[in-house]
Amino acid sequence: MVVVQTQQNLMGLIYQLAQAETQALNQQLKQLNLNNEQARALNYIDQHPGTNQRAVGSYLGRQAASTSNLIKRLLTQQLVVRQVAADNDREKQLHVTTAGEQVAQQIAAAFTTVNRQMMQAVPVDQQTQLSETLKLILQRLSRES
Repeated sequence: MVVVQTQQNLMGLIYQLAQAETQALNQQLKQLNLNNEQARALNYIDQHPGTNQRAVGSYLGRQAASTSNLIKRLLTQQLVVRQVAADNDREKQLHVTTAGEQVAQQIAAAFTTVNRQMMQAVPVDQQTQLSETLKLILQRLSRES
C-alpha cells in the first residue's frame, strides 16, 4: 500500500505543479489581454512567419471554425495581419505585426519568469537531477501511451 500511496502522491504533486504553473502563466497572459490559446497561436505565428490558419489550427489541435475566431481576435487586437501569398491568390499568410512581436517577447518573458520562480524553489545542486528524472517519467509515459 505504501508504494501505491507514494505513486499517487507523486502524480498528485506533478498535477498540482502543472496547475500552479498554468495559473501563474494565465495570470501573466491576462495582463497582456490574451488567453493561453491566443498566446500559443501568436507565438506559433511569430516562430513561423507566413504560416496559414490551417497550420495554426493543426498546431493548437483546434477545428477550423474555432481557429478562425481565434485568428480574428488577434487581427482585431492588431497583433497579426493576413496577407495574400505571392504564389497563390487564395492562400492567406499570417504575420505578426510590430505590436505582435512585442507581445510575443512579453509572452516569452512570462514563461521565463514562471520557470525562474519554479527553479528558485529547487536547490541548484538538485535542479539537473530533477530535470533528468522528469524527462525519464515523460519518456516512459510517452512510450506507454
